[in-house]
Amino acid sequence: MKRLKSRIDALEQNRTADGKLSRAESTSLVNVLGRRDALCWPLRFLLNSQIPFAEIRRRQREYFAGTSGIAVKADGKANWKTAHAMRQKLISRGMITAVHSSGQVQSVFLTAQGEAVARALVGDRLHTFHESGVIVLARLRELSAATSVKTVRESILWGRECFGCPNSWDDFTELVLPCLTSGIVRADSDTQGRACYTPATGIAEPPEIVVSVTQDDDFDDLYLKSFHDERAMLETLETRDPHECIIPLPATGWGWSCYFPKENTNEK
Repeated sequence: MKRLKSRIDALEQNRTADGKLSRAESTSLVNVLGRRDALCWPLRFLLNSQIPFAEIRRRQREYFAGTSGIAVKADGKANWKTAHAMRQKLISRGMITAVHSSGQVQSVFLTAQGEAVARALVGDRLHTFHESGVIVLARLRELSAATSVKTVRESILWGRECFGCPNSWDDFTELVLPCLTSGIVRADSDTQGRACYTPATGIAEPPEIVVSVTQDDDFDDLYLKSFHDERAMLETLETRDPHECIIPLPATGWGWSCYFPKENTNEK
C-alpha cells in the first residue's frame, strides 16, 4: 500500500496544471527522439564488420512503413503501470502514436508535434527540417538533376574532403539528419564507408511547427545517451532473415566526375 501511494505521489508531482509536459513526460519524449535518430543515422560499410546492416535497414523500413516503431517497455514489472500511464499521456497529447498488440503498446512513433517539442527541449545541437533540411534537400536535388547519377557522396554534398573518422564531420551529418528521419532522403554507403545520399520522390515535406519550449542541458545529455545506447544495441541485433544482405555502392565505377555538372565531366 505504501509503494502504491509513493507511485501516486510521484505522478502528482510530475503533473502540470498548464497543460505543458511534465519533467517525466519530457524525459520519455527525448529518449524516443534519441533512439529514433540513432536508427536513422547513416550506416557505414566496413569490411569484415559484424554489424547487422540488413537488420538495421529492415527496422528503418518498418519504421517508415508504420508497422514497427521504437520499442518501449518498462524496466521491471514494478514500473509497468507508470510507464503505461506515461505513454498514454504522450499519446493523448499528440506527441506520439503507437502500435498495439493484445491491448499493449509495443512500439511508438514520434508525431510532427512530438518531434518539434523534443528537439526544442534538446536545444541547438539539433536542427529541424525547415532549418537545415530544406537547404540540404535543395542541394541534393540540384546535384542529382545536373548528373546522370542520383546518389550524391557526402564529400560532394558538403564540398569538403571526408577522410578519417566520420565523427570529425558529425556537424555536417546532423544537417542532413532531419531529411533522413522524415524519409525524404535515403542514406547508403559505398565500400569505403562513405555516406551517399539520394533524394526520394513522392515523400511530403514535414510540416513546419513552432513550439514554445525551454531548452535544458539535461535533455541534451539524455539525448546523447539515448542515441549512443540505441546505436550500441542496434550493432548487436540478431538478423531475422539470414539470407538478406546489404550490398554497398561501389567505390569506383560510377565515377567522381559524374557528380559534377555535365559540362565539367572532364574535371578530376
